[in-house]
Amino acid sequence: MGKNHIGQEKQRVVKWVALLGIVFMMSLFMTGYKCMASGNTYRVQVAKGYLALRTDKSFNEANEIGELYTGDTVEVLDYSDPDYWYVYSAGLGRYGYVNRDYLVSCDDSSYGGASWTVSVDKGYLALRTAKSYDASNEIGKLYTGDTVQVMDTSDSVYWYVYSVKYGKYGYVNKNYLIFSCVPANDNVWNVQVQSGYLALRSAKSYDAANEIGKLYSGDTVEVTDASDSAYWYVYSPKYGKYGYVNKDYLYRANTEYSNDTRIVNVSKGYLALRSAKSYDAKNEIGELYTGDTVQLIDTSDSVYWYVYAPKLGRIGYVNKDYLVGGNAYCSRTVSVAKGYLALRTGKSYTEANEIGELYTGDTVLVMDSSDSVYWYVYAPKLDRYGYVNSEYLY
Repeated sequence: MGKNHIGQEKQRVVKWVALLGIVFMMSLFMTGYKCMASGNTYRVQVAKGYLALRTDKSFNEANEIGELYTGDTVEVLDYSDPDYWYVYSAGLGRYGYVNRDYLVSCDDSSYGGASWTVSVDKGYLALRTAKSYDASNEIGKLYTGDTVQVMDTSDSVYWYVYSVKYGKYGYVNKNYLIFSCVPANDNVWNVQVQSGYLALRSAKSYDAANEIGKLYSGDTVEVTDASDSAYWYVYSPKYGKYGYVNKDYLYRANTEYSNDTRIVNVSKGYLALRSAKSYDAKNEIGELYTGDTVQLIDTSDSVYWYVYAPKLGRIGYVNKDYLVGGNAYCSRTVSVAKGYLALRTGKSYTEANEIGELYTGDTVLVMDSSDSVYWYVYAPKLDRYGYVNSEYLY
């Protein structure tokens, strides 16, 4: 990037009165830029060790920024290079390059090494040394929620698998396996109840005896099996348990609730994310600070709007009076081969106007993309507005 990425950040005081004026002016000539969904989901498959997530397209210890293991998933954003693909790892929360030879498409649920989840109504699924139902060939007990890597699916009943839990290979009855290759974020849902809680259950039935956890509005679950018309099989990060929940009380928790994004603006303290439309310390489920963003879901109320907060990964209510911005803002990700992307006070390449450094994986909120080179953005990492070279935004 050369001289464009050499400089020191200069401090400046941001006056929100002026910023509000800028935001209003920007909204008058905002372009209709749309955020596009990321590409295909792929699963990592390595014989041993890990697949390195890197800052550039080369095999070099110095550019490693993360470790991906067999079963981890990534979203491929750029397939153009014959060796290294540009991906996003939800698990690491980072963008980078990986060797494409160790990725397998999740569109094909039959490939060797794919991760599947055990699902039994009661008892366990036996790991066996042979393709037969025989107590003498049992070498392990797999319970609901345990995972295996499928190596051979040629048999109509018994598949050959690897059990991470036991560190052993063996056969299992395939009828008790659920395919786990779900696109990143597509399987995450939020709980939404008007009052009380949503029960996490050990079985598909409404019974006090099978409750194993209580999920409240704003809690998240990862859906593993959505085949049932009433009860979905989920994983609760809150409890670290798998179980069943009534699907009618789940709300999609991805980053595409709407294209209407707002920025939090408070003079001090924080804006509370709440489980209800009221000012009450008991209903606070999160804290949002100046510069944080939310995506609008329901704006029908005159005071409290229903939103999704990407920072918290939760949905809830916020007082709309502390939100600014318009509906054309789009989040973009910085991608530089080396060095950093400068945040500037003007549309020009000069050291004097640098006010911040943005690195690969950092995100910005595009406020104005009308210029052919320099876009006006908000950088949450720096809590500042400024111009960046659009060629380094993905």
